[in-house]
Amino acid sequence: MEEKHNNATAQRPAGARPLDAAIIPIDIPKYISELKQEEAYNKNGKNAITVFKSDKITITLIALKEGEDFHPGQSEGEAIMSIQLINGHLSFESLGTVTKLTEGQLLTLHQELSFTALAISDSICLLTLFKGH
Repeated sequence: MEEKHNNATAQRPAGARPLDAAIIPIDIPKYISELKQEEAYNKNGKNAITVFKSDKITITLIALKEGEDFHPGQSEGEAIMSIQLINGHLSFESLGTVTKLTEGQLLTLHQELSFTALAISDSICLLTLFKGH
């Protein structure tokens, strides 16, 4: 297996980290703290970091301030996904159905279904995408 790493950026100068390796310990509380301290979170009300990425699976930690939302990008629309709410409250809408998620809950969604997730309160969630092709 070839290991993949993310390089440091201007936004994350200490950001060099493994994205795909045989074993990757992921310190969720550390990343939550970092996301909330970065300018993007304070300026835009949301921020995210990919903590694992292989050819088939991507795991992204997302921080949202109350009233902010996120929806799938083009690549997410082709993946089966799950959203685990670590803390906060989300309103999740897809196919005209609204589901409220509370801390600790997990929601799954089949591929090619559009959605919008709205933070009812400041929220942290873990988005996992699985691309079967």
